[in-house]
Amino acid sequence: MLTTQREGRTEIIYYVIPLIATVSMAVVSDFRDWRIPNRLIAVGMIQGFLMSAVVRGPCDGLLSSVIPVVILFVLFHKKALGAGDIKLLATAGTFVGTDVIRVIVYSFLAGGVISLFFLLKEVLMSVTNRKEISTKQFYRNLMKSRVHFSAAIMGGVMYYVCTTEWR
Repeated sequence: MLTTQREGRTEIIYYVIPLIATVSMAVVSDFRDWRIPNRLIAVGMIQGFLMSAVVRGPCDGLLSSVIPVVILFVLFHKKALGAGDIKLLATAGTFVGTDVIRVIVYSFLAGGVISLFFLLKEVLMSVTNRKEISTKQFYRNLMKSRVHFSAAIMGGVMYYVCTTEWR
């Protein structure tokens, strides 16, 4: 939960703005350089740890930043997900607590939607292409496509923020 009982809705902004700002800067950096800077991750984690320590206690921020690393290590090991993406989800975890699991699920759903758009683009490009390409070549071109998963993480964070019931 991003807010406490005692002050209500006005406290939400103190947690949502730094979270969205950190993830937004990571998306811009990822699209520009194909990497998410460690300095940005460090600043975001410090902000998240401080806010988590005030609201939920110091152990919750640490636990919620380790959850994405543990869950997504296999995808990183298989080179399906970059280290920056996992670190960005760990940073989001410091802000949202154990709800980071929901953010991960929402991010993968957003990634699926983004991937469908890439697939649709490839199908339309192959249909409108005057040269006929084989199915094997089509899939080879499709597999070479890389996706900025930070955009999907941004979608997951935004969906989480919009759908969370605020007290």
